[in-house]
Order: sequence, then C-alpha cells, then structure tokens
Amino acid sequence: MTGKIKELRKIVPVPMGEAMQLLKANNGDVALCAALFKAKSISEICELTGCEPKMAAAYYEAERFDFNRTVSSIRDALYDKNYKAIEGLTKENLRIVLQWLGVVESDDFAVSLDFQQIGTVVETLSLIPALKDIASLVDKAKIAKRSIFEGYTDDMPLDEFVRRHSRLDDNPDFQIAYATIPLKVIVLKEEVLRHLRNL
Repeated sequence: MTGKIKELRKIVPVPMGEAMQLLKANNGDVALCAALFKAKSISEICELTGCEPKMAAAYYEAERFDFNRTVSSIRDALYDKNYKAIEGLTKENLRIVLQWLGVVESDDFAVSLDFQQIGTVVETLSLIPALKDIASLVDKAKIAKRSIFEGYTDDMPLDEFVRRHSRLDDNPDFQIAYATIPLKVIVLKEEVLRHLRNL
C-alpha cells in the first residue's frame, strides 16, 4: 500500500489519509484514485470561484494541481474578464499608491504620512470601493500627524520631536491606522495591481 500511496501522491497532491481511503475504496487503482481526487478538487474549485468545470480543470492542470494557486488564478481571471473601469482612476495614480505602499513597507507607516503625494494616495484609494475604509484611516492619521506636528521645524530640540511623536502615538486615529495598514500591505498591493493591469 505504501508504494501505491507514493505513486498516487506523485500524480496529485492528495493528503496521506485521503490517499489511503481512496486506495482502499477503489481496490488500489491509482489511476482511478487520481481521477476521483481531481474531480473532487475541480468541483470544490467551481464552488469557490463560480467558474465552469472546464475552466477549473484547465487552470488546475496549468497550476500543477495546486488547489490554492488555481483558485487565486481563476479569481484573477474572472475579475479581469468582468472588470469595470472606475471613473477617475488612472494608472499614474495607482503607481503613486504603490510607491507609497513601498514607503509603508520599507520605512514606517508614520513616515509614509509625509509622502509628498499622500493626498493623491487618499483620493485614489477612496475611488476603489474595497479600499474606501483604508482611505479614511490614512486620511484621519494624516490629519492627526499634521495637527500634532504643526509649527515643528528640524532645528527644534530632539525632546520636542519625541514629545510630539508621543502625542501622535497616543492619538486614536493614528493608532487604528498604524495597527491596520502595515498588516494589509500585501492585500492592498494585490488590489491596486488588479486595477492597474485592467486600465
């Protein structure tokens, strides 16, 4: 049985326990078990994505039977196929949002609020229905930082910088944005890139 389990798992990424059950239920017929596992996976892919079995089978094969990658690829393909352009959304502004997300990743969310085109970032995010909440968080955090650092100059003592940063850290709007946005950078990038490739 061990040899047949290995043989089956070379064809499809079936979990060990499921491989044993399939082989027992089908008299050790590896080809039949592989076909049954593929059919079950294709059915689940159709259920999760709403696509037709033919599309699910083609993508599943293309993704070498990786279930999660197949679902992701089909969702992207369906998104692109049914994409409706959003008025006011431009490639240039989406690229600015990607630059800003790069600052969030490489530096810090607080630093990203000083991004030269932060206004464009907020406006662009607010145009995308799925990102309106994020736009609001960024805008509130930006307003909080500007208010707290109003009148501050680089020639002031370091203590003043620390004092103002402490006030910013204690600001509820900043706290919510700081706790949320850095954790969503990958998701935000994916959403922005979906729009960018369709414009």
